[in-house]
Amino acid sequence: MVYLLSTYISAYQCLERAFPAGIDQTFCGGTALMLSQTKSALSGQHVLINGAGSPVGLALIDLAKNAGAIVYALSHSSFEKCIYQMGVKEWYPLFRKNEWKAEWRSKMDVIVDTIGDYDNYSSFYDVRASRGRFVRMNTTSCKKKFVPMQGEYTEDFFSVWEDLKGSSMNRMAIDYDIFDSFHEEREVFQKDLAYLHSLLVSGRIKGSVFSRVGFDELAEEWKKVMGGKANGAVVVSPWKD
Repeated sequence: MVYLLSTYISAYQCLERAFPAGIDQTFCGGTALMLSQTKSALSGQHVLINGAGSPVGLALIDLAKNAGAIVYALSHSSFEKCIYQMGVKEWYPLFRKNEWKAEWRSKMDVIVDTIGDYDNYSSFYDVRASRGRFVRMNTTSCKKKFVPMQGEYTEDFFSVWEDLKGSSMNRMAIDYDIFDSFHEEREVFQKDLAYLHSLLVSGRIKGSVFSRVGFDELAEEWKKVMGGKANGAVVVSPWKD
């Protein structure tokens, strides 16, 4: 239940944000993304997840795969193995931009960015399909909104074009903030959480837990998380022996 609140609810609602209310009843107001009786709006869609090695990124892969999407991933190189184990179609390390841009040009129907680095936006523009949607997790631990980097003035045509592409992605971005969701859409939040719990109980989703530790072990586990060595959530149990 811990990782439903900390990771899966964010991942699920990010995917919901990719489709306006009413486009498909499987995506509206807390109803199921993955109902077996109904074709999901994500079925057959090409979905790119940036920051796929994080706990939320892995949850995004799990949910998108369950919804019938074809999933692609970008992350730090250390997460390659665990991401492929989740069943993605293709993975690249984020820094190899020229390669994944060439491979995925104009292909992605949905792009979910869990990192929020404006320097990647022009590359997302290149891989986005003509009617593709871009969702970003627009919050930090101190609840600051994403602010795009302001580049210096330049007359270089290539730099200007790259900045225009990045600005275009910034304008079309659909922002997700879990705090806003919880406070402003409480009923939907509760329905989504209940649905995710039903998926967990039925075994359709399986949260990736890297470790379970007590408070006395948290500092060491945090170093692993920050070092890119934790391929899942760290569950802290104050009562752990």
